[in-house]
Amino acid sequence: QRGVATTLRRRRRLLAAVVVCVWGVVWARAFQLQIVDRDQLATVGHRQSDREVRIAAPRGEIFDRAGRLLAINVSRRSFFAYPGRETSPQRLAAKFAAVCGVPSRTLARQWQTRRDRFTWLARRCSDRTAARVTDWKLPGVYPTWEYDRAYPAAIPGVLDPLGFVNADLVGAAGLECRYDELLRGSDGRGVFLADAVGRRFAVDPVAGQKPVPGCNLHLTLDARWQSILAEELTAAVVKWRANWGVALLMDPYTGAVVAMADVDTRDRKGKGQKCRLVSDVIEPGSTFKIVTYAAALSDGVVHPGEYFDGGDGVGVFSGRRIRDDKKHAVISVAEAFSLSSNVVTGRIANRLEPGRLDLWVRQLGFGQKTGIDLPGESSGRIAVQRHSEYNVATRAIGHGVAVTPLQLAVACAAIANGGYLVQPHLVAAVESPRGRQYTTTAGHRVLRPEVASVLRGFMQRTVTEGTAKPIADPRFPIAGKTGTAEKPDPRTGRYDKTKFIASFVGFYPAECPRLVGLVILDEPEPIHYGGYTAAPVLLNTIRRAASAGNVPTDPRPLFAQGRVAETLMTGWSRRLVDAVVPWIGVNDALAATGDQYSIIENEDSNERNDACAGVTGWDRLQGAAAVKEPAAADTSTSRWPDLAGLTLRDALAVLRACGADADVLGSGVVTAQHPPAQSPLGDDRRCRLTLR
Repeated sequence: QRGVATTLRRRRRLLAAVVVCVWGVVWARAFQLQIVDRDQLATVGHRQSDREVRIAAPRGEIFDRAGRLLAINVSRRSFFAYPGRETSPQRLAAKFAAVCGVPSRTLARQWQTRRDRFTWLARRCSDRTAARVTDWKLPGVYPTWEYDRAYPAAIPGVLDPLGFVNADLVGAAGLECRYDELLRGSDGRGVFLADAVGRRFAVDPVAGQKPVPGCNLHLTLDARWQSILAEELTAAVVKWRANWGVALLMDPYTGAVVAMADVDTRDRKGKGQKCRLVSDVIEPGSTFKIVTYAAALSDGVVHPGEYFDGGDGVGVFSGRRIRDDKKHAVISVAEAFSLSSNVVTGRIANRLEPGRLDLWVRQLGFGQKTGIDLPGESSGRIAVQRHSEYNVATRAIGHGVAVTPLQLAVACAAIANGGYLVQPHLVAAVESPRGRQYTTTAGHRVLRPEVASVLRGFMQRTVTEGTAKPIADPRFPIAGKTGTAEKPDPRTGRYDKTKFIASFVGFYPAECPRLVGLVILDEPEPIHYGGYTAAPVLLNTIRRAASAGNVPTDPRPLFAQGRVAETLMTGWSRRLVDAVVPWIGVNDALAATGDQYSIIENEDSNERNDACAGVTGWDRLQGAAAVKEPAAADTSTSRWPDLAGLTLRDALAVLRACGADADVLGSGVVTAQHPPAQSPLGDDRRCRLTLR
């Protein structure tokens, strides 16, 4: 018995030792797995069970100036898989070949190389296709939602300045490309968890990261004007059998683009990826004469009433001839502009000092980018020429220069607004979760106000009596300049007498511009004159869209941030500032500290000063931008401005901004007014003006 007991004791001790050893090994292994190799094993575990997929952030939406949606996001169903895990690449390829429009053999070869890797099978499917794929009930094929981009206001066949995005929702052209970083936001991620054999995927709500939506863009474009302009341009391109046509509408005071269209009847490679208004260059022809006359008037080498010999349509410069389409005898400077005389324009240009014309060409923005917020802008080219009478004369009528259509519109805007070169733009504000941030644009004076005023008169006469007479309509008064440029033949280096570019640049209304318009047609037939082919596009657009009170203005109120340089102010302009300052509340803000201004957004668009519509371009930029709404003025402190010495037009502009009317006696400049200057404004805001 003693031996048996000893044996049992030994066995129990051995069994206990074995149990302790086993448990010791287990605990040691557990310690190694849980403590020593924890991070490494966790990484391996995540790699085996976690499947991460990118969740695209909602792309920012784009609105026009009236809040209409121009670019929106549409949810679409997409499908993905890990080929080889549950379904072979060959079977997936056989099913999705028809959906993807790719041969099954090609898909199988591609997906074979992506075994056990996340692979898109079909992206952004239509509802019908998504339902079809769902009905297949393929193992290992999983659905998810993605956003697609839609442009509800896009017009078929017309290039959209908004551009487009690629398959990954990244901007590829237009505003979508220019503002891609703001629009696309920050993508999120989703983590899909699998079981031991890779089945029953589920989303882990803890490990995922929510996407951050992109910013919204509020544009200066007006969808209604955009649609009408595109329709009229398309009709003109078809009617005149032109190769292509471009058109633009812009606020002359701020550079806000109201509408733009690019129509091409040919099936060109890369169509829809660039905008001719900013990317292509042309020889401007006679529309370029606005630069020549601006230079001559600014340098004082001619005056509007001076007469020149038209040479019966032929002029000789350095032994070479320049011809007019029509014969002109002795005509004034104003008539030469309105009738578009090449001969007289060449003679006027040769009065300038050598190099002065090229200086003015660059002064008015040619040969440099305008700074518009669209990709692919060209700066144009101003060719260097040996100085001669003939070279100066041809440069004066638009030969030997390559300009973008947008540069022409900006130069015309400088005439319309009283002498300021503005920066065109399409984005008025960027809206983020933190609020709305408004854009800022800047401009600088390039013409004296009186020169701009004379040129406006020339352009009005062009429509009423000159080459643009076909669009003369007293209900819709337009001022502008026509152009008919011969196209150079690259094979011969000479001008082709059978191919032309017809153009028209101008503004509406003629007396108090609110819109600058540009229309260009390439090789119109059988008529190639800009006054008959291009100009009617602008008139028809305005007739259809500009009903009473429906002329769009920049959606931002204006604020004069800069100062007026007294050295650049003429006597009458100082008088105008003196008349405007008392009622705009600027005090002494118009001290001479520079000649720059900037235009900024204000979040409350209702604060826009509509009274500025009746103020001339110069004083609108220099002070009327700060005018408060006249109806809200305090009549106890507001006083009548001093109008003595002002022209009738400027006096009426000041009174209109005050919310007052006028009775006029005589003509000329204001010599007397009643009520007198500085007397309090009453409820009956009517002023009697005496002019001599």
